[in-house]
Amino acid sequence: MRCPPCALPLLLLAVLAAPPTAGAQAADELERRGEEAAVVSWRAPVIATAPVIVRLLGINDLHGHLEAKTRGAGPEGSRPVGGAAVLAAYLESERDEDPQHTLLLIAGDSIGASAPVSGLLHDEPTMAFLNELAAGSCPKFTREAAARPPPLVTRCRVLATVGNHEFDKGTAELERLLYGGRHADGAVPGRAWDGTRVPWLAANVVRRAGRAALLPSSAIVELGGVRLGVIGAVTLATPALVPAQGISDVEFLPEAPAINAEVTRLKALGIKAIVLVIHEGLRSPQTPQLAPLALEETRGHLADVIRGLDGGIDVIVAGHTHRLNNLLLPLRDGRLVLVAEARSEGTAYSTIDLTIDAANGAVVAKSARILTTWGDEGPGRAPAKGIARLVARAASATAATVAREIGRAATAIRREESPSGESALGDLIADAQRAAAGTDFAFMNAGGVRSDLEAGPVTFGALYAVQPFGNTVVRLTLTGEQVLRLLEQQWSGPYARAPTMLRTSGLTYRYDLHRPAGERVVGAVDAAGQPLEATRRYRVAANDFLVAGGDYYSVFAEGRDLEAVGVDIALLEAYVRDARGPLTAPPAGRITRLDLPSR
Repeated sequence: MRCPPCALPLLLLAVLAAPPTAGAQAADELERRGEEAAVVSWRAPVIATAPVIVRLLGINDLHGHLEAKTRGAGPEGSRPVGGAAVLAAYLESERDEDPQHTLLLIAGDSIGASAPVSGLLHDEPTMAFLNELAAGSCPKFTREAAARPPPLVTRCRVLATVGNHEFDKGTAELERLLYGGRHADGAVPGRAWDGTRVPWLAANVVRRAGRAALLPSSAIVELGGVRLGVIGAVTLATPALVPAQGISDVEFLPEAPAINAEVTRLKALGIKAIVLVIHEGLRSPQTPQLAPLALEETRGHLADVIRGLDGGIDVIVAGHTHRLNNLLLPLRDGRLVLVAEARSEGTAYSTIDLTIDAANGAVVAKSARILTTWGDEGPGRAPAKGIARLVARAASATAATVAREIGRAATAIRREESPSGESALGDLIADAQRAAAGTDFAFMNAGGVRSDLEAGPVTFGALYAVQPFGNTVVRLTLTGEQVLRLLEQQWSGPYARAPTMLRTSGLTYRYDLHRPAGERVVGAVDAAGQPLEATRRYRVAANDFLVAGGDYYSVFAEGRDLEAVGVDIALLEAYVRDARGPLTAPPAGRITRLDLPSR
């Protein structure tokens, strides 16, 4: 029997009830134990005549991380966390309690920007892992099923939505992974890929030709006597986050109107319990919030989406921002929607309990908590054997490539940003591209740097984890005036409140956010220390994602004399191989923020 959805764990109650000193000690214990202790809940002021508890399990942003990792340090040492076999063990332990009333929901970016064990094999191992998670009646997901008018009616106990990274290799490659087929580079070891058994949803993606939906916009799932409506959506920012040439055949529509239309459709069919699975999220606040918040107290594009929703949604399973979110937010119709996002890379999952009154199909109570998938306790001690074998096969197939040593790093080189927005690893990649292209400057996008580079041997696998996209580096010409406008674009458009700072090589500059937009760069000099000249033509290197306007950097489109240089990871490999001695982090100071308080 599942516990009532509004019950708080005893540890949390101890924190709330204890005197100040004991409360502080209990709070420390709560932090040590992690988010498992915090339950966010809501209950309607009615009594259900026929209550049925449905459990939703949510994961997001797996990014092909099928192998376990470690987390933590200090006196207690590090602990194993995540990995496909451990994640599956946790999910199966939840599902085994009541399989008929349990549904797994996947909020996008399962593939793309993937770890080498999946990415080097065209992400087929991750798709195979998701197939293994498919429970209930999950036949092969076909083009014909995807093309039927919504909602999709299914008994499958797993549903997924696409994220922006599902489109990294273009619509055609996404459809190959969904429906089956051999990759142009040949089959992954074993038989040719047969397609997915997991139904995929996307309410706001349509084909440009004929305006037909790319995927079903919603689904109805029967869970042991109650019906649940599920709507899928992906961030509207997708065209700015993936190479443009691969998605020219589809259009991404504003999220809220598309979701509202599906809510109306589901309600017309008598569905009252509705869940939104969306690849979009909040950036703050992180950690569970036990009291409902106003939208103004949150940050992130999902808040903007919620502002546009008419209502009718009980739960949002979110993704994209890789944060831990567990909170209640208001909708226009006055109801509180429960929002849950479970970090990323299989290191956590959300468990959400809905109490549905079978007499009328309405949700009368809901609660959520986020659990870490530790490998040394609970279900993590017994990883799913079949999935462990699947991962082992993928690891074996990629082992020789991953282990090939390229060079050495004297110290760890991190991707994290300094207060000014500079990144040591981003600078290193920009240096590699500038050296290969022989240009005055090079620019690297923050989102293209996916992992840190650790001290010691630098393998191809480590470089692939840093740069998994396989973008082409392009050489082009921009004037000094255009370069300055490019820098100003870091604080404009959709990213004005959360800028995605460019990593630079050959260019040093200062900026002041107290100055008006468009005038924030107060000094920019080249590698020789000379100020940029507005009319001078400079040769610039950047990857084809940026050159096509990715991350909203539209100035690149004004460039002239474009020439392809090579694939980014190959250029980085050559740079590391040709380094004189072990790699070190480039000297900091390429970007200086003037409006920060002085120490």
